[in-house]
Amino acid sequence: MCRKMRLSRSALVVALALLGGELVQAQNSPSATADPQSAIALSDVTGSVQEEITSVEIKLVKAAEKFPEDLFNTYRPEGNKDLSTVAELLLEVADFNATSAFQMSTKPQQHAMKKPDDRDYDFRSKAETVTKVKQSFAAARKAIQDNPDPKNLQDWLFVVSFSNEAYGRVRTYFSVKGLNLP
Repeated sequence: MCRKMRLSRSALVVALALLGGELVQAQNSPSATADPQSAIALSDVTGSVQEEITSVEIKLVKAAEKFPEDLFNTYRPEGNKDLSTVAELLLEVADFNATSAFQMSTKPQQHAMKKPDDRDYDFRSKAETVTKVKQSFAAARKAIQDNPDPKNLQDWLFVVSFSNEAYGRVRTYFSVKGLNLP
């Protein structure tokens, strides 16, 4: 990723954090429901977050699908047992996203969902891992869409930042192995 893109993403995260604080303050003010600009701003924020989530999902899924099957759950840079495999990184993202989606949901929504369980994110196959990653991103986007409460802004940004961090690590694995990124 070029330096300019990193800076623009960083600027977006900072802007969203600042805007989120204003949205929370606006929501807590007595006139919050009478102010249509608050709703518009919230819509802009959720739309931007949704776009970022979709963007990192596309990159992670492409990388997961391209990473060699024989290295997917075995390769650790320099054989370092303290470093995660690509499969472990992706399953951590899937678990984190699913848990975040659950936590961002309202109590009635949570009762209709299955609470995420870490044991559901053990490695079984590359195909199943990719499916879990896709499902977790879909769950995060749905939780934001169904409950666009600005109090969840921090959770939304954690989904974006945690996923981007994992993508950066997967990119490093591609580089170290001399593989071309998709």
